[in-house]
Amino acid sequence: MSWSWAPLAENGGAPSAARPASERLSLNLDNPGQVRRLVRSGTNTLLLFLEGPAPELVRHGAAPVPGAMLESVGVSNGQVRITLSPKAVNHVMRRSSPSVLDIEIFAAGAQHEDAAARQGGLTQTSGDDVASSDGQEPSFAVNLPAEAAKGFLRSAVAMLDDVQRGVRAMSASDMMSAARARMEGFGQSFFNFSATDAAIAAEVPAQRTAAGTGGSTLQGPSLMSRVNPGGPENWPDEKGLSTSIPVNAAPAASATPAAAAQGAVSAGSIQPAQPATQAAPQPALPASPTRPANAPAAAALPAQKPAPAPAQAPAQPPVQMQAAPAASPAKPAEIIGNVSGKVSGDMVGLPSQADKGGHGGGGGAQGAKEEPARPVVYVDEQGNPVEKPADPLKMMDDVERLIKERKFVEALPQLEKLKEMPSLSAELREKTLYYISDCTWARYSDNPLAGFEPIVSATSEAMNFNLRSIRVPEALLRLGLVNVNVGNLVDASGYIVAMYRRYPDYPGVAQGFTALGKAQLKRHMDAQAEVSFAMVLDKYPESSFLQEASVGLAQALSNQRKYQNAQVILDFISKRWPRYYIEDPLFLFLQAGNDEALNRPADALTLYWLYYNLVPAQKGNDELLFKMGDMYARLGNKAAADFLYTYLTRLFADSPVARMANLRLAEGGIYDAPINYEAMSQVFARAASGNLQKVYTDLAAASRTAPESVTARIKEAMWLYWSKRYTEAMGKAADFIDSYPENVNVAQARDIIWLAFQKELANSMAEKNYGRILILWNGFPLVRERYGAIDPRMRYALAQGMLERGEEKPALDMMAEFLKSPMDPQYGEAAFTEFFNRYLKAGDWTKILDLGKIVSTWPLKPQLRSQLDYAMALSAQNLNLTGPALAMWRNLADRQDIPVYQRAYATYFLARDAEQRKDIRNSYTLNRKVIELFTQLQDERSDKADPQRIKDAMLSLMDICEVANRVPEALEWLARYNAFVPQNSPEYPGLRFREARLYRKLGDSTRAQALLEDIVRNYADSPFAKASTAELHTFEVSRDLQNYLPGGAGSQAAPAGKPAGNP
Repeated sequence: MSWSWAPLAENGGAPSAARPASERLSLNLDNPGQVRRLVRSGTNTLLLFLEGPAPELVRHGAAPVPGAMLESVGVSNGQVRITLSPKAVNHVMRRSSPSVLDIEIFAAGAQHEDAAARQGGLTQTSGDDVASSDGQEPSFAVNLPAEAAKGFLRSAVAMLDDVQRGVRAMSASDMMSAARARMEGFGQSFFNFSATDAAIAAEVPAQRTAAGTGGSTLQGPSLMSRVNPGGPENWPDEKGLSTSIPVNAAPAASATPAAAAQGAVSAGSIQPAQPATQAAPQPALPASPTRPANAPAAAALPAQKPAPAPAQAPAQPPVQMQAAPAASPAKPAEIIGNVSGKVSGDMVGLPSQADKGGHGGGGGAQGAKEEPARPVVYVDEQGNPVEKPADPLKMMDDVERLIKERKFVEALPQLEKLKEMPSLSAELREKTLYYISDCTWARYSDNPLAGFEPIVSATSEAMNFNLRSIRVPEALLRLGLVNVNVGNLVDASGYIVAMYRRYPDYPGVAQGFTALGKAQLKRHMDAQAEVSFAMVLDKYPESSFLQEASVGLAQALSNQRKYQNAQVILDFISKRWPRYYIEDPLFLFLQAGNDEALNRPADALTLYWLYYNLVPAQKGNDELLFKMGDMYARLGNKAAADFLYTYLTRLFADSPVARMANLRLAEGGIYDAPINYEAMSQVFARAASGNLQKVYTDLAAASRTAPESVTARIKEAMWLYWSKRYTEAMGKAADFIDSYPENVNVAQARDIIWLAFQKELANSMAEKNYGRILILWNGFPLVRERYGAIDPRMRYALAQGMLERGEEKPALDMMAEFLKSPMDPQYGEAAFTEFFNRYLKAGDWTKILDLGKIVSTWPLKPQLRSQLDYAMALSAQNLNLTGPALAMWRNLADRQDIPVYQRAYATYFLARDAEQRKDIRNSYTLNRKVIELFTQLQDERSDKADPQRIKDAMLSLMDICEVANRVPEALEWLARYNAFVPQNSPEYPGLRFREARLYRKLGDSTRAQALLEDIVRNYADSPFAKASTAELHTFEVSRDLQNYLPGGAGSQAAPAGKPAGNP
């Protein structure tokens, strides 16, 4: 479905202030039958009811401009809701095609009938009424189903209200302009209402003869004074209008020919005895039969006058004159005003006119004849026609018929109408009020909470209307019962006690106290229930509620543990009504329970068997049989108990009671809460080969709240501990404590957790399973609470567990307690080793030095002490603490009880120190020792072997030998160094270049030149290639210089003054 909006102007002109514009809303339907009807809801809302599901509404074209009369169009609850602005006072509707619906909207003063003329016929206005014209498709209102007629009428009434509000919002000038435009649109003259205090009687022309759009019948204004509720006989003479002309009043002038030609109607005024405000326009009454075309001109309508009596004043509709037969029918006069005010039962109206002639003249003898009786028309205070007042007696008969048919809901609206009648007699009003109470009580019989307020209101109103009525105790009883039903026992008790004190002989007192006592029993107000029931037994022994009250009293006494008194009442019931247990078998439970309380189990068992045999298939009998089995077990009759248990497991398999019976058979007795491990361990020992765990598991899974299921959970935890499954036992016991913190077996669950933890701790420490210990410690707060302060064993276990889980910081924080002096003999060295290894692995040299200072006085094992000394020396070396480091290295280099790699490193650092100090001798000696020690490690395939340290020492030895001019030894160390440098190593060209220099120092220029040429040839990209090239050039220069030296070969061959080799 889609919609579009467009502004319109009168006669197609542009909108302007002089020519008020209208607007058109066009709706394109999905199918012709989609629309059901259009109604006006409120002042500014139109509702378009649809058939079928709610459509999707899409706008086509421009949106309404700001200030337009159409504000919005949307879909709401399956209806199209059209919202208009307050400026819109009317609308017309038509169908331009079966699937297009056009709605034109008019503002105040802009409701032009020529819009309908432009469309070729009449259109629908302000509601659901639709007129079809020739040559045009029927509007959708014509095609509506018959059941929509009521909706049309309601829409028409809403339209009239909207028109009235629109007219009231208009100024006087706008109203005149609007009325004149509408009348002229039909070719009629406009009544000129003058603002005078006198009532105006309009003069009706005989026939239209002026040019216009067509002949039509004109209806004059209907004017009536305010209706006096007392009836016409009480009307003051000076306040009314009369249909006859007073003797002292001159007849109104007839219309002049010129005025008749123009279609105008002149108006005259008659002044009453005293000033009166102008009467508001009233809705037109039904029109009288039309006159023939040649009827004479009617006389002017005179002012009304009070009639002598109601019987002589039937309703008189205003007369309408009809034009020539060929003229089109007249448009109904616009109805302005609301129907309001109270309805009077008296008849108010005007005397009828004669068939011919006017009022007060021209009638002759016929005017003096007695007028025939007219139908009685009832009006309200404003003169508006209303329905005939209802007959109270007939309505009461209908109400009583509905009540007899138990149609209480249908009777309530009629009773409300009766209640609102002001002239209702006191007797009939009282009857009406109590009927309202009865129907309201019956209406909410199944929902007392929802009906509490209506019942209390209706019953209180009925009771307070006549406090001396014989039905007052009935009202008090009903107020008491309704409060009982909603649990308001304080107010209920007040009403019932008041009924007892004021009307002690009323039979409903026993009913009230019985109902109150039953409600008190439900709320465990046993003492108050005892008083209520005792009142019935004491004051109303012959009441029909005596039996119910006696049973309730026995129950109340039993609940208060007044078993002896309860037994007296039970004996009374058994003697007064010996077969009462057949009507109410549950009464046997009350008797048996009282016998059990009086320690008479045999009598109780007899009553239980009686109940079971009376209703063997009753729900809950399995629980009864189980209880009887427990009673036999406590009496020592194990055979009877086992028989009942076995019978239950067979007859009620997979039920909770059957699982409990299985438990009794498996445990061999009754072991209910409270229980302890010592007693249950004996049960476990007897049933070691049975299926106790499955019995416990099934019973626990059956319910979370049943007492037997709760006890089965703690029993399962005990059984797991007894079976040495400590971790599972701890879990089950902890779950029991969390789920049932108030249970009597919580202390036993705590003991199970502690005992199981002790066992698990010992096993885990033996297995060094520190992670399990940490899990148990963190998972069971009860263990931490009961363990108290952490001892060294638990501290170490928890720290190790944290380390296994990667929680290093909290673990080291906990283990730091072991680094305090004096050393813990059991866990001190282990803690030291943990910290030492972590610091060494992380290269945290400062913490290693601090750790060494902490344990400097500890009696560590020699191996640990050597490791610490070496680590401290290494830490000082890395921290550039040269002095302390050298002292520690010297100490370590001379020790033979430390590993070789430690002595090797100690020697290495001493050699580096000697080189820095230019101590050639010690450096030479120490570097040779370094090569010896690291070569030993390499030969031993030790993981501490370090080839780089050997290379460093050989390089140092090459430097030392070269500086000491021990070139052959330097070449030896270089040859050994070659083993660590492959040819593809970046270091290889430099090593060859150094070797060439050493050979050159030895005087082996040929070997040196060959090495240099190899570098230039094979490593041209190396920096040493350029150095080798330069070095080769020096060889050539030195060779040339030798040729030119005195005695050289070059000086002898070359002529003087010429360089060698030149021609």
